[in-house]
Amino acid sequence: MKKSGMRIRVSATVPIVLGLMILTDRTGIGLITVLAALLHEVGHLFAARLLGIRAESMRLGFLGMRIDVGERLLSYSEEWLLCAAGPLVSLVLSAVAAPLWGVWASARLFSCASLVLGILNLLPIRSFDGGRMLECFLLSVVGTRATQRIMAACSFLFLFLLWATAVYFLLRVGDGLSLFCFSLSLLFRFFDGDEF
Repeated sequence: MKKSGMRIRVSATVPIVLGLMILTDRTGIGLITVLAALLHEVGHLFAARLLGIRAESMRLGFLGMRIDVGERLLSYSEEWLLCAAGPLVSLVLSAVAAPLWGVWASARLFSCASLVLGILNLLPIRSFDGGRMLECFLLSVVGTRATQRIMAACSFLFLFLLWATAVYFLLRVGDGLSLFCFSLSLLFRFFDGDEF
């Protein structure tokens, strides 16, 4: 039997958001951020390969990429390592690009975008890498019911802090509209009960 290749599914919002970013991006920040995000996702794929996890399909959506491993059940440690790989790659790339700030004009933007992406993904918010890492740890220690309650509380707390930070930037600095919209949309999804 011939094995089929990996399927890639893209949410309808992804091409719209990317198109708007490219059309309105006059500084190059959008494209550099997309590059940093793609390299973050490559970190997850690389970790899957190192762990011997075969990705059957990938879903690219509002909050990044989801890897579908089919019917294989991942251990908590495999899931934790798979989630940690993306932020680790982002933070390493940020550090590698930092010495190039004076040499390459876009190095500062790339370094900062990778740093923000790495830190943001480590927040203990359900569906973020950090949230999934915390969930793996909690499931191995306290069980399903307690994990669900802790994850709901952590997700709400950090979503609220993210939104409050965005409001602060809007009011004090006059910038941060994209962070405000992003955090507000996540809060709406949290209260709607959607998996975000």
